[in-house]
Amino acid sequence: EKDEWFARRMQELDAVEEELRALLRALEYSQRQRRELSIAHGELGEAYLKMAGQELSKSLSNGLTDMGSLQQKLKVLQSRQGVADFAEFQLTTDEYIRLIASVRTAFTARGRAYGLWQNSLADLMKRRKILEGYVQYPNRASPERLSQLKAEIARAEIRTEGNRNAFDDVSQILKHEVARFDASRVRDFQAAIEAYLTSLIDTQEEIVTLWEAYLVSLRNTDPTESRQLSS
Repeated sequence: EKDEWFARRMQELDAVEEELRALLRALEYSQRQRRELSIAHGELGEAYLKMAGQELSKSLSNGLTDMGSLQQKLKVLQSRQGVADFAEFQLTTDEYIRLIASVRTAFTARGRAYGLWQNSLADLMKRRKILEGYVQYPNRASPERLSQLKAEIARAEIRTEGNRNAFDDVSQILKHEVARFDASRVRDFQAAIEAYLTSLIDTQEEIVTLWEAYLVSLRNTDPTESRQLSS
C-alpha cells in the first residue's frame, strides 16, 4: 500500500474488528451469567415455597411464600434482562463485524484496481521503449510496424488513463464510505448503549419496587400470629 491513509485505516479496522469480537464474547458471557442468576432466583424461590409449606407460624409461612413468589418474579426479570442485554448489542456488533468484512473487500477491490493500472502502465512503458528503439534505429522496423506500434501505444495510453481514473474513483469512494462507516458506528453504538441503559434502569426499578413491596408487607405482618394446628 503506497497511500499511508489507507494503510493506517486498514490497521484501525483490523483493531476495531478484534475489539468487536471481544465485545461479542463478553456479551455472550454476560448472557450466561444472567441466565445462571435467573436459574438461581428460581431455585431459591422454590426453596422458600417449600419452607413455607412446612412452617407452623402463619406469619412466617406467609413471609416465606411472599419471598418465594418474589424470587420467581426476579427469575423472570433477570431472564428478560439477559435477553435485552444481548439483543441490544449483539445485533449492532454483528452488523459492524459484517460491515468491516465488506470494507475489507472494498480495500481488496481497490488493490485490484491499482494492479490493473500498474499493469497497463508497465505495458505502455514497454511499448514506448520499443518505439524509442525504432526511432533511434529506423531500419529495424517498417513504416507499417511503426504505424501499428503508435496505434497500440495510443490504445495503451487510453487504457492506462482509464485504469488510473478507475483507481482514483475507487479510492475516493472508499474514503467516503470509511468516513460514513465511522460516523454510523459512533451513532449506532451510542443508540445501543442508550437502549441498554434504559432497559437496565427499567429492570432495576422493577426489582426495587418488588423488594419495597415485600418489605412493607413484612413489616405489616403480626409476628405473634400462628397457624392453627389441625387435630
